[in-house]
Amino acid sequence: MNMEWKFLENFGGYMIDYKIGCNFDEQLIDKIADLNEKYKDSARCFEFFGSDRAHAYLAARPDFRLPDIDKSQLETYVKKSYDKGIMFNYTANTVFPGTKQELEFKKQEIIDYFKYLEDIGVYRITVSNPITLEFLREASKTMRVELSTTLHIDAVTQIKYYKEMYNIDKVCGSLLKNRSVKFLKNAAEYCNSNGIIYELMVNEFCGTGGDNYMAPCIYRDACYLCHATNHTKEDAESLNGFPMKYCMSSREINQAQNWLRTRFVRPEDIKRYAEIGIKSFKITGRTGSTEYIVKMAEAYLREKFNGNLLELWKPLQTIYSGESEVDYKHEQTIDNSKLDDFLNHWFKNPEFDCANEECGKTCKYCEEYVIRKQL
Repeated sequence: MNMEWKFLENFGGYMIDYKIGCNFDEQLIDKIADLNEKYKDSARCFEFFGSDRAHAYLAARPDFRLPDIDKSQLETYVKKSYDKGIMFNYTANTVFPGTKQELEFKKQEIIDYFKYLEDIGVYRITVSNPITLEFLREASKTMRVELSTTLHIDAVTQIKYYKEMYNIDKVCGSLLKNRSVKFLKNAAEYCNSNGIIYELMVNEFCGTGGDNYMAPCIYRDACYLCHATNHTKEDAESLNGFPMKYCMSSREINQAQNWLRTRFVRPEDIKRYAEIGIKSFKITGRTGSTEYIVKMAEAYLREKFNGNLLELWKPLQTIYSGESEVDYKHEQTIDNSKLDDFLNHWFKNPEFDCANEECGKTCKYCEEYVIRKQL
């Protein structure tokens, strides 16, 4: 389908674009379209992202967390989204689509599915594994391709290689780079000069915490490997919930500074990233309720959130408990209104990189900030 011309005619000239998680509730389409109209002078939700349970082996979520929809429902959702001015980004972003032997057997099935997605009007496909990208390019030379945050783009030259070899047009940056300001500036400059969108994931708080320190989550890659092979809730809870429950329990240490050390981007901070050339952002939460997804979308579209910082992230506990994300009671409260100058430490010192420090010892900025702001 040739949708782009009509879409750009209707929606030209926006400053900030968001990609937002899709739970395949049709009410979500109307609610997000209403928000796009409300904030049309400054921002828009440009894309939904999501995937279906039947093809969970291609996605970065276990089967039980994905919507059980058929092809007819998928086609209807993609079309209704487009009719409301929202493109659809299909997430084929598993880090482990199968063994090489399995992929030899499944290759044509995957290629045929990518052709089908293009035929029904899917605007872009997100991938995390180069072999998935190989299959996608066999299926289509023209489909727009996004590199997932789980691919861990750690160098500007990696983007260059993917552009030259596979003609990708979008990169969702590694979560761990969200405060590496010098890198972000350079990555954005390269992308903006070469027809690529550089995107940041904003509302994820992954990390592994200890007493007065937080490390980039040591379980993150293991987590995505388990997502790729878990099918049921019981699978996910086996081996004492490894690894997700391990990282969850490490964050239960009641220290506000440890939460600040994670790589979130608040709604109020979007303008800082826009100033260094990044104007596209991913709002996580595709397995959440419509109420939660809409709440997050509006917070970022208006660049203002009143409440507890931790409410920006879908509580992982609700995956197992079935509780409402919106009604969930966090054990810790961090007043978001007190964080407006928090990122000064990084943006005024772009050479500084947390990866070079021993958190809580060689750098105590977050701890000192909590004391100063009485968080």
